[in-house]
Amino acid sequence: MTAVNRPSSEKKKRCPNPKCGRIYEASDMVCREDGMILAPVVDSLVGSILDSKYEILSEIGRGGMSIVYKAHHQHMDRIVAIKVLQSQLVSDQTSTKRFRQEAQAASLLKHANVIGVHDYGIAESTKQPYIVMDHLVGESLSDVIKRGNHVDEQKAVKIFLQACDALEHAHKKGVLHRDLKASNIMLVEEEGKKDIVKVVDFGIAKFMPSSGKQPQNLTQTGEIFGSPIYMSPEQCLGETLDVRSDIYSMGVLMYEALSGMPPLMGDTIIDTMKMHVEKKPASFSQARPDLKISKDLEAAVFKALEKQPAARFQSMQEFYSALEVVAYTLGIGDIDGRQSNMADSLARLGKVSVSVPAGDYPGNRPTAVADKPYSASRFGTKTADRIDNPPAQDASVDHRQNGGNQKVLDQEQAEDDQIDLPKDKRVIAAIGLFLLVLFIALGWFAIHH
Repeated sequence: MTAVNRPSSEKKKRCPNPKCGRIYEASDMVCREDGMILAPVVDSLVGSILDSKYEILSEIGRGGMSIVYKAHHQHMDRIVAIKVLQSQLVSDQTSTKRFRQEAQAASLLKHANVIGVHDYGIAESTKQPYIVMDHLVGESLSDVIKRGNHVDEQKAVKIFLQACDALEHAHKKGVLHRDLKASNIMLVEEEGKKDIVKVVDFGIAKFMPSSGKQPQNLTQTGEIFGSPIYMSPEQCLGETLDVRSDIYSMGVLMYEALSGMPPLMGDTIIDTMKMHVEKKPASFSQARPDLKISKDLEAAVFKALEKQPAARFQSMQEFYSALEVVAYTLGIGDIDGRQSNMADSLARLGKVSVSVPAGDYPGNRPTAVADKPYSASRFGTKTADRIDNPPAQDASVDHRQNGGNQKVLDQEQAEDDQIDLPKDKRVIAAIGLFLLVLFIALGWFAIHH
């Protein structure tokens, strides 16, 4: 891969608005589209022709490790997205290995709801590795949530059925995503159909033994990668992960989409991680009393959010089946062009129909369902035991408005910098033990002096 006609960083400026990102000459001061003050371009390939076939048109976005460009494949006459490792990380072997692993993980997956990866290479001139992917035109689930303050349950069920199907495919291929979040669920239009899900960003994905790939330990002692708002309890503690960690993150995603706010979020990253380990989320009726969310849907979400992996759905297929039952209760007959098969879904869940007694559900909206082939308890969720005294602070309807937006943004993007915590130790327990020892020592000192 060769880069030619690379523009000098000193001669270009760009609009800092991530939704714009237009490139201007150094003499320009403000963006002509949104009036924002321009910033100097750093490490830009805009204007280059890579590998004699990819014309870099514009910058789509950048994170702590990589930059994504919109490009034109000159031979195939198609628009693609090219993700390039930041130049300052090229000499870091861990970063380059992780970047290559992302390409390998994504290339294993061939699914309608997973972004397609077409090529991988290394620039001859800069030695920067790159990944060529589908160029998606649409919006992220994060954008949808922010615009509407939540997603209505019918739309949410359709979105998450697709997402579960995509992740089940990934898990069968031995790929654990580890970074499911609202900004990594893209919604696009294909063949006249709207809200087609594309799961993106396998940047910290991990190969499981079933992948057939040799797992690489790219996480050093003291490092935990992920987005704190969406991390499972075991991920927060730096423990070994399996598919049930992704299931927890999917539950967080669903809670956020349906209510417009994360189920658990503290003032700091550490606070949030501690809450995932220890605290119970508020029910939907307490978090958003202005919304009516079906109890079968709420039961499925809260089963995914169980603290213990063994209490959650054990596969994305089980999660999908539960949501398919919910789709039936909501009257959604056609799911992404596929007819819902209730018999198969109920067989996979392996439960019998029972009634839901009053008070057995956090929403406290009991309904007699003995005459229906579905129920909240079908998912094995004992919500009364889980949500006894939900925290009022977490249930605030104005969570996002009152300073919540920036906290969400900060904690969503935290994976760009590793979270330094002691690996192989239970972080929260260690802190508690330290405080206990300190308290005992102070007491002994007071008694003897």
